[in-house]
Amino acid sequence: MNADKQADNKSLLIRLGLSACAMFGFGFALVPLYDIFCEVTGIRTPIVAADIATITEQPALSRTIRLELLANTNNGAPWEFQPVSDSVQVETGLMQDTEFVARNLSSSALTGIATPDIRPAEAGRYFRKVECFCFDEQDFSAGEQRNLSVRFYVDPDLPAHIDTITLSYTLFAKQTLASNQTTTQE
Repeated sequence: MNADKQADNKSLLIRLGLSACAMFGFGFALVPLYDIFCEVTGIRTPIVAADIATITEQPALSRTIRLELLANTNNGAPWEFQPVSDSVQVETGLMQDTEFVARNLSSSALTGIATPDIRPAEAGRYFRKVECFCFDEQDFSAGEQRNLSVRFYVDPDLPAHIDTITLSYTLFAKQTLASNQTTTQE
């Protein structure tokens, strides 16, 4: 009986070890699987800087669309953040600019990091940012307020069924991100 119990324990230990290895491997596989899932479903479209030399303005092919602008802050971030205008009329095929206003509400210097999002996701392929405050970290002194600009181009090949694009940014405080990572690792 003792030999049977030892065999059962050994079998259980092997199954648990294999299960732990499988879970560990699955954890590593989640990142690329998530990227594939987002690409297939259109949940997240990568937004990259466009080289201004690759953009040729095409006013003859332009049409007017609506660009809605949204600004968010992460929970508890000491920011006041909003677009200068909630929406603007945009001509496809032309280089254009818009601005957001950010203010550090804290009594100490902060570094901001902005993450963009474009909806509908299909429009992300036609919306090209040439210059954007989201490309770099933004350093703010205590109480500082300033305008943050975005220079962009909407390709005139934008599908006809898209007449409104929503450009959204979430502004994070860099110290908040660092402290959350430290807390998570402890």
